[in-house]
Formats: sequence, structure tokens, C-alpha cells
Amino acid sequence: MKAIITVLAVLLTASPAFASGLLVVRFGGEHGHPTTDNPTAIYFNPAGLSLLGGTRLMLDGTFAWRTLTFDRDPGAIDNILEDPMVGTGTPAGEGVAVNSGKAELFNLAASPFFAVATDFGVEGLGVGLGFYVPFGGVSRFDKADESEAFPGAVDGPARWWAIEGTMRALYFAGAASYRIAPLRLSIGAGVNVVVSEVNTIRARNADGTDHLTSNGNLLEGRALMDLSTVDVAISAGLIWEPVDHLFVGLSYQSQPGFGTSRLTGDTTLVFGAGPVDAVKPTPSEFFNAWPDVWRLGLRYTVDKKWEARLFGELARWSVLYEHCLLNTTIADRSCRGDPPPGKIVLIPRRWEDAIGIRLGGSYWLNDDIELYLGGGYDGNAIPDSTVDPGLYDAHKGSISLGGRFTLIDELILSVTYTQVIYPQRKISPRQHLPGATTGDVASLGFTEAERDPDAAGTYDHAIGVLDVSLEARF
Repeated sequence: MKAIITVLAVLLTASPAFASGLLVVRFGGEHGHPTTDNPTAIYFNPAGLSLLGGTRLMLDGTFAWRTLTFDRDPGAIDNILEDPMVGTGTPAGEGVAVNSGKAELFNLAASPFFAVATDFGVEGLGVGLGFYVPFGGVSRFDKADESEAFPGAVDGPARWWAIEGTMRALYFAGAASYRIAPLRLSIGAGVNVVVSEVNTIRARNADGTDHLTSNGNLLEGRALMDLSTVDVAISAGLIWEPVDHLFVGLSYQSQPGFGTSRLTGDTTLVFGAGPVDAVKPTPSEFFNAWPDVWRLGLRYTVDKKWEARLFGELARWSVLYEHCLLNTTIADRSCRGDPPPGKIVLIPRRWEDAIGIRLGGSYWLNDDIELYLGGGYDGNAIPDSTVDPGLYDAHKGSISLGGRFTLIDELILSVTYTQVIYPQRKISPRQHLPGATTGDVASLGFTEAERDPDAAGTYDHAIGVLDVSLEARF
């Protein structure tokens, strides 16, 4: 099993982050929703597996591009030193220049969805197995110009949050559904084995600041995390057809592990200008929470003529209060305390629940060609106080267009392009109290142990997604 997971992780660059909060789901294109009858129902609503009979095999690929420009405000720097040889902070001039300004990324990503569904010859039954990646993302920022005085500056001003990083959840799923014909009701449930992974490298100082030097000595360090875990999640759903052609769907996906997940692995820390050869990985545990998700949808279908769809989702990102990384060699370690015992990194998140709503429709040119269009709004999960270029989100809109084409009997090709549109987002710097050498975090409700560099600045973000799928029906 571990070898299979490793191969999949190599093949996956992971999807970019969008939808309600950081959900990345776009497999199935405009036909991935809580009243669908294709194999993507194994994720969106397992009740949909029993809407069509026979055996169906679906292979879907999501291919995306993503751009992000982060222009860090110099006012976000913790402490600017007019004399670089005195005190601790960021030297004026070149130091300020390399600790602020623009960081850019242009990433390409690919993510697969695979599922098979069958009724085993039993009318009203639907059983499916699948693999997909509904949560996560990748950030790889472009390199900046080298600086002889500040070697870490080559990783750009976004380095305090992400130089290169991956957070994702890989789902291996099984689900079953049964349609109660007299009631026009389909019920379904599923079980998911979820592999969560975190692999990131970022600039880091022991005190959580962005100081570059201390009395003329280099201070900036690095933190490399490589952690993973395996959890279980469940899903359930209903689809009701109260009158001919009208379908109403409701589904629920639980959190992996039904709460906060504990990932284990190693963390490698290099602080200041110390010798790299003397650094050894620290056994670590990392606490993360993925959301549970509710979905509700309506679909009205006049077969081979036209269809209208309206659906929405609620992703409970408020379960992510903080990211806590602890040294597991410390017996009494905790994410609480002043300071927390065994703390390596404690990053406040305070994320918020996010909703999404989407409207779409299809029109059949003939029995073999369906064209469709959709658009919607997706909410923002990350407040101004904790947004950063490593894990970015914002309010956004999207528009999709595409088509579904019957190539030969029972072989269907679907192609969908989605443009996700983000407005520019500006974050103001934290206030600096008189005489303080760091930005104020107490007024944001954070403790000193939760200090992280200020990610104030201007964010410009865009994502485009091409979804291509083949579905065979037997």
C-alpha cells in the first residue's frame, strides 16, 4: 500500500486551491454536483450511484494553471535597523529591499479522478470504488535575485510562508447506494481512507519574526517539514425525485479522522548561520484539520433536450484554529502554554466557514452532443489577520463552459474549461507599538508563541482549469 501511495504522490502535483475555501474539487466539470448520476457521485453524493444501472468506468483529469503575485508591504517588516550593525531586525536599504516587494509564482498542476460503479445486476443498486484529491494545493515561488549580504533572499519575500510546499489529502473511497423505486428515493453512504501529507520548506526564525540579522550576524533560518497520516472519513446522501425530471440532492462528507488529524514525521530546522552538517531531523507531530462539507442541489432534466442545475456547499473551515508542530521527544508537549512545551512552530489560522453556490445549464444539439455553461460564487475561508501567500484564499467567481460528446455507443467524452476570477486583495500591516521591535500580534488575539511574520501586502491571483473525462458504460 505504501508503495502505491508513493507512486501516486509522485504523479500528482495536486490541484490549486479554490472552491469553498480551499476545496480543489473540479473533477466532473459541470456534472460534478450533489444530484449527479455519473461516477463522481462517489464523492459529491453517494446516493447518485444508483440513479443509472449497469457498470460504468470513469477516468477524469484536471489540468490547471495558477498565478499568484504577492507584493509585500515594507511596513509589514518587524523591525527596520538604520544601523545594520546594531540590534536585531532588517537592515535598511538592501535588507528592506529583499524582505519586501514582489514574489511571483506560475504553477501547473494535474490531478486525477478514477472511479468504477456497478449494480452487479441488481436493479436499484449502485456500488463504487474510486480515488481522488479533494483538498490541498501546491506553491512553488520563483527565485529572486541573489544577494551576497543576505543569501536567503534568493527565495523571495514570500519565503517566510512558502518557498516550496504541498498540503493535500488523497482519498481512496468505497460507496454504495440503493434506489427505493416506490418512494423515488436514493440513499447512499461511503467510507474513505484518507492519506494526508504535508511537505514544505519555508524561512523561519526561532522567535517567529522576519529579522534578517542580529548585531551584524545573519539570523534567518529554514524549516523543512515532511509529515503524513492515514485517517478514515465517511459520507452519506439522499437524492429524491418528487416529480418527473426534478432531482433534489443532499450530501455530507465528514472530516478525515472526524476532527483534528495528527500527522507524524520529521522537521529539520536550521537557525541563523549555523553549520548545516550539524543539523539533524527532529521527530515531530503536526496537527491539522480538514473541513466537513454539506452539499445541497437541484437538477431538472428533460432527457436529451435541456437541463438546469442549482447547487451549493458549506465547507466548515472554522475547524482549523491553528497549525501546531511539536517535538515528539518531549514527553509533556502541548500546543498550549507560555511557552507551549515542545513547540516547534505554532501558527494561528482562525479560518472561517465558507459557502459556494453555482448555477448551470445544458442544451443538447442532438442525442450525441450536449453543450453546457455554468457560473458561480465561492467564499473566502481566510481572514485578513492570517492570510499569507503559502495558503491563500479570497472571495471569487468562476465561469465554466464545455460539452459532453458520445464518441461511440456508451463511450462519453466530457471537456470543461473553468476560469476562476479573484479580485485583488490588499492587507494592511500590523500596528507597531511605540518602542516595540516587532509588529503587534496581541491586538489580533494571538499570543507571542503564535507569532508569524506579517504577510501584509497586495495579492493578485488567478486560476484556470481544464477538466477532461472519459466515461464508459457497459
